[in-house]
Amino acid sequence: MNFRTRRRPDDVELNFVPLIDVLVVLLIFLMVTTSFSRLGQLKVDLPQAASDATAPTDNTIELAISAAGEYAVGQETLAADNVVGLTAALRRAASGRKEPVLVLSVDRNTPHERVIAAMTAAREAGLENLSFAVETAGKAP
Repeated sequence: MNFRTRRRPDDVELNFVPLIDVLVVLLIFLMVTTSFSRLGQLKVDLPQAASDATAPTDNTIELAISAAGEYAVGQETLAADNVVGLTAALRRAASGRKEPVLVLSVDRNTPHERVIAAMTAAREAGLENLSFAVETAGKAP
């Protein structure tokens, strides 16, 4: 005969403390990362530069980008979507020059992707020195 009383297994407890800790950490993480989404809502007005006007030297290559995204290397006009042709034109312009400087003259309404494409073409053409042309502050465009 078995006189021992049957022992019930312990009741299962659910410990909420680790769960709450994880949720608090996730909440803090989400609060910190979503604060950066406000940067897209800001209206950014790009500044003008106040600098001395310098005359272009023989070592500069001028690249102009229009608002429509068309490229012009010196006097040569290129198609808007022809990045391979832009790379070739930059290589031709840089040939025979020691450490040429690429000066970008970009319209204020030009899409950023065109500027990035021009910078990529300059890197592929082997141009390491890059400068941006700006208006002098106080002058009308």
